[in-house]
Amino acid sequence: MSRVLAILMTASVVLAGCLGNAESDVFYGEDINPPMHVDDFVLMDENGDNYSLSQLQGKVIVVAFLFTRCPDICPIVSANLDFISEQLGDSYGSEVAILSITVDPWTDNSSVLANYAEQRGLDWPHLTTSNASDISDLTEVWSNFDVGLETYASDEDSDGVADGFDICSGTPEGEPVDDNGCGLETQQSNGDVKIMHHPLNYWVDHTTGTIIVDKQMRQRVWWGDTDWNAEMVLEDIYMLLEE
Repeated sequence: MSRVLAILMTASVVLAGCLGNAESDVFYGEDINPPMHVDDFVLMDENGDNYSLSQLQGKVIVVAFLFTRCPDICPIVSANLDFISEQLGDSYGSEVAILSITVDPWTDNSSVLANYAEQRGLDWPHLTTSNASDISDLTEVWSNFDVGLETYASDEDSDGVADGFDICSGTPEGEPVDDNGCGLETQQSNGDVKIMHHPLNYWVDHTTGTIIVDKQMRQRVWWGDTDWNAEMVLEDIYMLLEE
């Protein structure tokens, strides 16, 4: 009898442990356990003004890391964030804030970010460093949010345009190219062409997603850039608003 009781008690402990783990994973995105505190920072916004994170104290904050030359996933993330801002209604701005932070400060100055936001009708702050020659203010933010960043110049056809931006592979050696890496003599389809005086000779690779910060300035939820589900991100935001 005592052996049966011991087995039952062990099973109860194991079951309780399993239930406890299930309850701790409460978000649709990846739970950040334990929650990570977000340090205050001051960066420059798309208007050239200083922007402090502390002014958002008490709000749920959706933080996305992107760069304007990103040809694929970044515009999709921006569109998803725009959708979320619309769906939040009156809560957007008053209870929920959105921030986009660049991972390419060497290109993304305030005017470039302003143009990116204006073209897409985005009305939240897009942040960069105030000094591209000393980006320590931005690297501290990347570190706090565990942003893995690498810049490299992968240029297979050696035409001066990084492969990530080159839509014309195999450009003949020595042939001048346009901004898209297409040879001016052999790879043009139609229209006027321009010689690129400042080639885009580096590429940015960053290993992070979108992070949702709670009202206590703690990182709580992580969404990978390729895993986005806007409706589920909204549900995660609503759960944090109710805390």
